[in-house]
Amino acid sequence: MMKLEYIFSFFKSEKNYNIDQLDPQPTNSIEYGWSWILQSYGEFGLFLIFYLSMAILYALSAIVFYFFDKYKLFPKLKLQITKYPSSKDIKRCINNLVLNYIFVILPLGIVSFPFSKVLGMSYDLPLPSVWKFLFDIFLCLIGEDFFHYWMHRFFHTPWFYKNIHKEHHYYSAPFGFTASYAHPVEVVFLGIATFAPVLIIRPHYLTFYTWFVVRQLDAVLTHSGYDIDIFPFNFMPFYGGTSFHDYHHKEFTCNYGSRFTYLDKLLGTYKEKSK
Repeated sequence: MMKLEYIFSFFKSEKNYNIDQLDPQPTNSIEYGWSWILQSYGEFGLFLIFYLSMAILYALSAIVFYFFDKYKLFPKLKLQITKYPSSKDIKRCINNLVLNYIFVILPLGIVSFPFSKVLGMSYDLPLPSVWKFLFDIFLCLIGEDFFHYWMHRFFHTPWFYKNIHKEHHYYSAPFGFTASYAHPVEVVFLGIATFAPVLIIRPHYLTFYTWFVVRQLDAVLTHSGYDIDIFPFNFMPFYGGTSFHDYHHKEFTCNYGSRFTYLDKLLGTYKEKSK
């Protein structure tokens, strides 16, 4: 039987992250905090911190929209004004999310951890500049959207839709919690699409982990059911926003992109709600 020590050896770091011995030394509070976490918890501990941050941010942002629905706070921003989730809808969705996060998303992250180390990605200082960090996040947004578009169209082929993707379309009027509501097989495919741009650009681990948090937040926003112009993503070119994806859930056969509209417009699958 394979020893547990051998299994966990894949997650151990061969590096010494003692702050006093780092070269170069941290030059700002963010670098110091990054180094302190690595010194205190190691590389795998840092991964778990970001995983928990992603899950907590997902839950908190979805809860905000839950209260929007529960108390009908902003009806003018609601895209499908006559459709609000019931308690039964929310319970079904959360049960699915808990199972997906524990048995699919967490294992995928654990598998990607040693794999990303093979790619040569770095934990080292200095951390990327603000512009490098933002540019790499933007490349991940573009790359994931490209892979997501083609996977999503594949999800809508007859067999795959009937047996896999139909689960995600259980809610024709999505709400925040439904962002990751899906069949486990679909969650794996979407995880591959999220990881694919990382394989290409191989960013710093700070960017890598932040990207996964951004991806989850973006998914909650586009499934929220509320078209709010002040969302930071709305200022990006070709960003479809909540209305773009909400209309996909309503009509099914259009708007396959994850967030951007350019591929749908280029390939004739773009539709918008008539005003």
